[in-house]
Amino acid sequence: MARQAAGTRGLSSDGAQIAQWYQSLPTCTRFLLAATVTVTLLCGFQVVGPYRVALYWPLVIKQFQVWRLATTFMFTSTSLNGLIHVIMLYRHSLALETEEYVGRTADYAWFLLFCAVAMLSVSWVTATTVLSDGLLLALVTLWSLHRAEQIVSFFLGIRFPARYLPYALMGLDFVLGGGIPYGMFYGWGAAQAYYYLSVDLPAQGGLNYIPTPQLVYRLVGQARRADPRTVSSGFASSSNPIHQRPGGGHSWGQGRRLA
Repeated sequence: MARQAAGTRGLSSDGAQIAQWYQSLPTCTRFLLAATVTVTLLCGFQVVGPYRVALYWPLVIKQFQVWRLATTFMFTSTSLNGLIHVIMLYRHSLALETEEYVGRTADYAWFLLFCAVAMLSVSWVTATTVLSDGLLLALVTLWSLHRAEQIVSFFLGIRFPARYLPYALMGLDFVLGGGIPYGMFYGWGAAQAYYYLSVDLPAQGGLNYIPTPQLVYRLVGQARRADPRTVSSGFASSSNPIHQRPGGGHSWGQGRRLA
């Protein structure tokens, strides 16, 4: 009985540690991780069929199945590829939200919303049904743009500057998947557009044409505040720290095809 009680306490302690770790995550990363794991497991255990979470515009419009606009970004496979997808999603989102966007939850949420809307707009034309790889590539692209010269390790120990990481992932997916990774390309394009309009252009003395809307600040319960790393309107200095920051990084080891 004593051993059983000790084992129960051990399990409770482990559960408490996991809960504490989860609660310590920043808001957007916590939401992305929980949503992706939940939707993927529900589909993996066949509680919900993948067809119910994929993006089919006729069903969104005619039957008002609006949840598909969100779940298309949350579904991946339950294989090793899916596990790698979740790990990369977690690590890149955490790095962005705790470094470039530290104390700026609303701005990071706006980046995610901007990329989601951009990818949904393209999918309207191309009929792409799953955009989770696109969301991951958007995160990886923004992460790499802020750390362009940092050396990262990739498949089979190949090392190169971080700015090439999105292209390496798309190339690997193309080779292993046998087709053009359209969803990943959409995410790359959305992140490139966001970075140019909100970071590059203001750093060159121009305007930020996509400032975070006041509504987003209200939704996340954060007041708009001046920050030297972002410009909501007006002009920015060419010494913008976020544009020059090298940041930290990760060594990914052997690459795998993303699900």
